[in-house]
Amino acid sequence: MTDTPKETPKGTPPVVPSDGFLYDAMLTQLDTVRGILVFSVGDLTHRVTYAHVSSFSVGAIGRLRLPKDGQEFAFHVYADQRLRRAPELDEPRERRWGWRIGERPFTVQAGLVPGRAGKLIRRDTETLALDLPREFVDFCAKRGLTPVIVLRAFVADLCGLMNFFICPREDGYSSNGSDERLMAMEYFQRTWGWVDEPEHRAKVRAAKRGSRKND
Repeated sequence: MTDTPKETPKGTPPVVPSDGFLYDAMLTQLDTVRGILVFSVGDLTHRVTYAHVSSFSVGAIGRLRLPKDGQEFAFHVYADQRLRRAPELDEPRERRWGWRIGERPFTVQAGLVPGRAGKLIRRDTETLALDLPREFVDFCAKRGLTPVIVLRAFVADLCGLMNFFICPREDGYSSNGSDERLMAMEYFQRTWGWVDEPEHRAKVRAAKRGSRKND
């Protein structure tokens, strides 16, 4: 018997696409001799062969990606083992997924796993249109990078944006390390150091006060 696809009713909210993970998966068995991991997801059981089984602990709960269709195996343990996905709370139009910790419901950006106690840094960004010279685009392309990757990395290092496992960022910005943060700030001070001088700072504060009064 062949199922006939039903026509989607008009006005039906868009469905947020799956990210390929199975959520709330529990590692129930670990065979270090044969390199086998056994996971339980709802009523289903999944067995995975993996070379580094000792890096996991039985009883851990997280999101599981099975090795199929060209995808590699992955098991991301939840920072807070009380976390559970709550699809009934999803907001597809806003691309937000529902979660629960005990009786507390909340939503986060689709695909993001909340941190400890459900902590995260909410997205607070401003979209800017920037004309990039061909030389910069080519510079990145020759190195297998995109301008977006390079600029986002510099912004994260300059501002010290940390995307910790226990408190992830919805915007995805993440510093590349302490040395990178130091060098990004050194570059900024070399180029724009004068903006941190007391006289300039005073002028900026005065201009802001004047702007608020005019409003």
